[in-house]
Amino acid sequence: MFLFRRKPKAVIVPRKEHNLSRRDIDPDALKVLYRLATLHHKAYLVGGSVRDLLLGRKPKDFDVGTDARPNEIRRQFRNCFLVGRRFRLAHIVFGKKVIETATFRKAPDPNAVQDEHGLYQYEDNTYGTPEEDALRRDFTVNGLFYDIETFSVIDYVGGLKDLKAKTIRSIGDPNIRFREDPVRMMRAVRFAAKLGFDVAANDVKAIRRYASELENASDSRLCEEIQRLFVRGASERCLRLAYDYGILKALLPTLAAWLAADAKRREATWAALAALDAVAAEEEPTAAIGLAALYWPMVRAAAEAKRDGKPRANPRYLVRAAAEETLAPAVRKYRLPRAVWMTAVDVMELFPRLRAQPRAENARDVRFVNHGIFPEVRLGARVLSRLEQDGPWDLAAWEAFWRKAGPLARLPEGAEAPTLPNPHSRRARHPRRKRRNGGNRPAAGKDTPHANS
Repeated sequence: MFLFRRKPKAVIVPRKEHNLSRRDIDPDALKVLYRLATLHHKAYLVGGSVRDLLLGRKPKDFDVGTDARPNEIRRQFRNCFLVGRRFRLAHIVFGKKVIETATFRKAPDPNAVQDEHGLYQYEDNTYGTPEEDALRRDFTVNGLFYDIETFSVIDYVGGLKDLKAKTIRSIGDPNIRFREDPVRMMRAVRFAAKLGFDVAANDVKAIRRYASELENASDSRLCEEIQRLFVRGASERCLRLAYDYGILKALLPTLAAWLAADAKRREATWAALAALDAVAAEEEPTAAIGLAALYWPMVRAAAEAKRDGKPRANPRYLVRAAAEETLAPAVRKYRLPRAVWMTAVDVMELFPRLRAQPRAENARDVRFVNHGIFPEVRLGARVLSRLEQDGPWDLAAWEAFWRKAGPLARLPEGAEAPTLPNPHSRRARHPRRKRRNGGNRPAAGKDTPHANS
């Protein structure tokens, strides 16, 4: 195979030599693993969940790898749904939770033909062994397996060594791997920021060399990855690395050019992202809040430039116009969800309202705290107010007013806060309509003509 000159030797770490415990694995993921193992299939916990458990972190989700084919998995789980076209995946659903179960894929053929760009062409819909599946993964720390039968950790790609060295390293030649899938460069930066790791030197060189290849990736994938760059508690480092490695220039050239023009602009942007990370320690911000923090210094400068020509203009309108113009290139190119970018614009426009004290007799203040956008504005104000020195910022008063006059006031004591729909979401803009004459339609039964239709 083209990734390694010879077949890698597996490193198997027995249970007594590692800290991964079944107590930390999701119970539903264990059900899937045990069921497959009982049916004499290989069943491994794979990917980032193994990495996080070995690091003592709580995984966001749990993925399973097996030698059972998708149709076999579906026959064994009534709550299983097959998805995907190029490669079939089994989604085993437990309420709102999904355990993604994939059949081991085969590694590229050693005699695969290279195209004019030096990249290998191979079939993506072939099944293989666990070793071959590990070699197809992006980074060594994501290529670790946990065997539910022996309780051992299996490493075919040197992931344990890199995990100990706190290094993000591509499996195989990074020059080829990043050109095959340019989005891996963004994932390398995100994992390094999230885990506090360093990117391997060869990978950094490859990223800087091929960052422009991101233009060849699909806009839908880039849109998703851009929203993931705001890593909880590590957004500043993630965006710093993206800027230093040239990724930000390829993704958001207008923003990158603005940052490159002046060191003070970069300092202001990193300070905004540091404020985002500080707030994220208590409450997880959304992608919209992340965009607002990233673009706020640029938007504020653009709004001040507009004010020079229109001294009597309403500052709110200037900020909104500047925000929409600043975000427009990214919105057009990547088709960012309306609920994300419009919420970011609203946060930048409305958060200065929280400077003034709320008043119960003011109907506008009451409507404001009862609006679906207020929770985002409240969280955005916690971030952006750290950067503004003008005027008092008594956000605690707005928090108390929200509980007194907002939707929280109508709840029984001890009940959880309701989640109001985002006013820019598709559901809010297009609510489900009642069926015409639905109330007059008789119930289906044996005496109605449409009972068996």
